[in-house]
Amino acid sequence: MKNFIYILMFTGFVFSQEEIILDKISTIVENKIILLSDVVLAANAISAQQQIDPIKNPDEFMEILKKTRESMVEQLIIIEMAKKDSISVLDKDIDRALDQQINNIINQSGGKEEAEKVLGKKISTFKRSYRDDMKGKLLAEKYIAQITSKVKVSRKDVEDFYKNNLDDIPSFPTLYKTRHILVEIKPTEKTLRESYNKALKIKNDIKNGLSFSDAAKKFSDDPGSKDVGGNLGFVSRGVFVKEFEKAAFMIDKNVLSDPIKTKYGYHLIEVLDRVGDKINVRHILIQNIISDNDKITTYKKINKIKSEISSVDQFIVKAKEYSDDNTNNLSGGLLGLIDVENYQITELSNSIKSLEINKISNPILTDYGYHLIWVDYIKQGGLPSLEKNWSDIENLALNNKKSEWYNNWIEYIKSNFYIKRNPLTYPQIGG
Repeated sequence: MKNFIYILMFTGFVFSQEEIILDKISTIVENKIILLSDVVLAANAISAQQQIDPIKNPDEFMEILKKTRESMVEQLIIIEMAKKDSISVLDKDIDRALDQQINNIINQSGGKEEAEKVLGKKISTFKRSYRDDMKGKLLAEKYIAQITSKVKVSRKDVEDFYKNNLDDIPSFPTLYKTRHILVEIKPTEKTLRESYNKALKIKNDIKNGLSFSDAAKKFSDDPGSKDVGGNLGFVSRGVFVKEFEKAAFMIDKNVLSDPIKTKYGYHLIEVLDRVGDKINVRHILIQNIISDNDKITTYKKINKIKSEISSVDQFIVKAKEYSDDNTNNLSGGLLGLIDVENYQITELSNSIKSLEINKISNPILTDYGYHLIWVDYIKQGGLPSLEKNWSDIENLALNNKKSEWYNNWIEYIKSNFYIKRNPLTYPQIGG
C-alpha cells in the first residue's frame, strides 16, 4: 500500500522513496501489507512539516513512525469496510483531488521542478502512481463522514466546549463567500485532428519498423515514461483515466492500439503482459497543444458571459449553464467561504480580496482556464466569541465530539481484524 497521508510539506531532509531502499513488511492487516518504506516516506513528510530531523531526533521520529503506521492501518480497515458497504467515488472527483494535491505540492515546493526533486519523480509519474491511493483516501473520508453523520451536539455541548477550550481556539480568519464560473481552454477541432493524425503517423512508423521504445523517446509528451520507452510497468484497474483503462484492458497482448483519446491527448497503447488483474503496459502520448488562438477564443467566450451578468441571480444561472467546474456549477458556482490567506490558487485569492462585493470580476487566467469571480459577502474574522462565532464554535465542538466517537469506534473495529505489527526499524535510526 502506497502512502496516502498527504501532508506534503517537504524540506531538505525528506528522502524520496528511491533513496530509501526498504522492502520489509511493516504490518499485515488481514491479507493486505503495509511496507516499511511507505511508512518511512509518509513519516518523513510529516517530520518535514514539523521541522523534526529524523537523524538528530530519532525518538521523536519514532513516535511519528508509530502514529503514521497506525493511521495507515486504520485507512486500510476503513477502505475495506467502505467497500463492503458499497461506498464509491467518481473518477472526476479522484482526478480533481489529485490535481489539487499536486498543486499544493508545487506551491509548497516553489515550482514544478523543485516539486519533482522533492518527490524523486516526475509529476506525471507521481500522479499516476498515487491515483489508486487517492481513491482510497476519498473512500475513507466518505465512509467516515457517513458513519459519524448521526453525531450531534446540544447547546450545552457547545457552551462547555467553548468554556473548556477558549485558550486553544484561535482567531477566526476573514472569509469571503465566493462563486466562480470556469471556462476551460479547450483545443479546437483542428488541434484535435492534428494530434490524432500525428499519433496515427507514429503508429504507421512503428508498423513499418520503428521500435515502440524509440518512438516513445522521440515523440511521447509524457515526461514520466518517455525516457523508459513509454513503459508504465504493471498496473491494476483504477489507476488510469477511464478511456485509457478501457482500451488497455480490452486490447490483446502485443497489439498496438489505434489512437485513444483522453483529456490529456491521444495515446498509442500496447500491453506487454497480463498477470492476474494487472497489465504491463506502455504508451506514447501526443498532447493536444493549446494554441494562442484557443486562448483568445476562450477569452472572448468568457467576456461575453461576463457582459450578460449584473446580479448574483444572473451569475448563478450562467454558472449552471456555462461553468466547466462540475463540482459546483449546479450550485451556481459556489466555492464556499474562502480564506484568501490560505487559498491555494493565488490568482483567484488575489482577485477575491480586491473585488467589490456583488460585482463581477474581469476574466482571471489560471492553470485551469479562465474564471469569473463573484463575492456574495465578507464574514469578518477576529477573536472568538459565542455571540459572533456561534456556528464556527458549534462546528469545532461537533468535530471534537465526532473525533472522540471515531477514536472509540476504530479501536473496537480494529479488534475484529487480524493485525500483525513488525518492529519499526530502519537504517537512518540505527535499526
